[in-house]
Amino acid sequence: MNLSHLQLPLPDLDGTGLTIGIVVARYNWHITGSMLKLAHEVLLSLGVAEENISIISTPGSYELATAARAFAAHGRCHALICFGCIMKGATRHDILVADAAAQGIQRVALDTGVPIIFGVVCAENQQQAEERIGRARECAEAAIEMAHTMLMLKNMMGKE
Repeated sequence: MNLSHLQLPLPDLDGTGLTIGIVVARYNWHITGSMLKLAHEVLLSLGVAEENISIISTPGSYELATAARAFAAHGRCHALICFGCIMKGATRHDILVADAAAQGIQRVALDTGVPIIFGVVCAENQQQAEERIGRARECAEAAIEMAHTMLMLKNMMGKE
């Protein structure tokens, strides 16, 4: 099957009327705080109202899934973003935390049906982490896109 003639539709990045939650880890705040600031700016620029952006923090990335589950349980957010930063150390601790964070966040998204954007940086060093701060823009855009996707799917399912 030749799909070369098909064009994917551009994502709807109008955040008007959407509510977005952000869960941010305080560990490695110099990275996660910068990601939070950038994502917040992008959400506002895409039309998400300031009062529709809720932010909570956790001690570290390991705790992101627990806070995301509590956030999602409210049912007031169209999408969530989780920001964390895990850097390689002398032991395997970074691998354990990164794996737990990824699996936990995915599980919450699948269990609740609330899209959660994974904005956890897993870096070898400080330089790599700093180079990935810009991913926060993509996370904010993905949150809006997925919020619209889920609304569209709910509307489609409701019409059957």
